[in-house]
Amino acid sequence: MASKSPKQITIFGRLSFPTLTAEQAFELSKKGSYPAASKEEAKPSLQLVVEQAQFDKFLNHARDEFLPYAMENEPKKEPLTAAEVKRILSFIDAGDFADDGPNTPFKPVHEKTAELAPEAVAIIKAIGNKGVDIEQKAIVTDESELAVPDPDQLSFPVVLPLNKTTHRLYPGAYVGVTLNLYAYRNGKTPGFSAGCSAVVFKADMDQFGGGIAVDDDEIFAD
Repeated sequence: MASKSPKQITIFGRLSFPTLTAEQAFELSKKGSYPAASKEEAKPSLQLVVEQAQFDKFLNHARDEFLPYAMENEPKKEPLTAAEVKRILSFIDAGDFADDGPNTPFKPVHEKTAELAPEAVAIIKAIGNKGVDIEQKAIVTDESELAVPDPDQLSFPVVLPLNKTTHRLYPGAYVGVTLNLYAYRNGKTPGFSAGCSAVVFKADMDQFGGGIAVDDDEIFAD
């Protein structure tokens, strides 16, 4: 799945902390300091636990394609300045990802996550649209992966709705997500976030114990 614009990048990683429906997101928000007013106001989300190659792919796209684009086109009301983009790029190139840096969709791997996914080097958060479920899909490679045999399905691999397959999305599963990047300012602090509308199951991996990949500190704000 190739990137179609400077704003889009497809990456793969292990699924963590998925709240893939507006209802799930609304219920989770009730436990936080700023609960959503209703299901229609809640934003589904997921986190991808990524290895070095995928994280490099993400950072290189942000550095070489998205941020130069954002300097001319994002946010809609006022593009990022060259100084703001330079600040974000310096943060990326420094590699320490301190909490007081620009706003970004990625964070370093927490020690609890590292125990469960030793290959991981970063966690990337993707946010869905307000009040809209994130589509759940799966890559199907042969007929045995169909929930119900379909004589009309003659070619594989194919991406199908998850409920038409034998697969399931669980914390630890290997998935693909096409991210839609967007720049913004939080007060005077520039940054960017990642949105998504669908998640695609790719392969089974060990399930994260108890359905939890990281602790509460890993649930970071938009």
